[in-house]
Amino acid sequence: MEPLKRAELLLAKARDDETLIEEIILNYKIRDEIIGFHAQQASEKLLKALLMSKNISYRRTHDLRELIDLISDYYIEFPETLMEIRTLSPFAVEFRYDYIPMEEEEDFNRQNALEMVQQLRIWIENILLKP
Repeated sequence: MEPLKRAELLLAKARDDETLIEEIILNYKIRDEIIGFHAQQASEKLLKALLMSKNISYRRTHDLRELIDLISDYYIEFPETLMEIRTLSPFAVEFRYDYIPMEEEEDFNRQNALEMVQQLRIWIENILLKP
């Protein structure tokens, strides 16, 4: 599959994660780590879509910091306002399979996680979808 088509597929899959968050965000029977996991997954897919669209190779990772650093290494200016997205990295594995300590669980803001994903998606779509 050509890089641009693969990037578009990743964008679509990221939108699916975002839509799921929108649907379950107010359901507190669903634990925060599930919301965080899908926010992390959406962010990871979005960052990888950008890298793929620019033919930038990346290793298999869930580390959003590493992906952002790679984007910056290739002279794509990553907005400072989106840097907070890095805080979602632990939801990929650590918080997915381990218990979140109470103080961290209380600090998690579902709405903020969703807004970070939305802002990242808009920034990346503006890069990928502009003529």
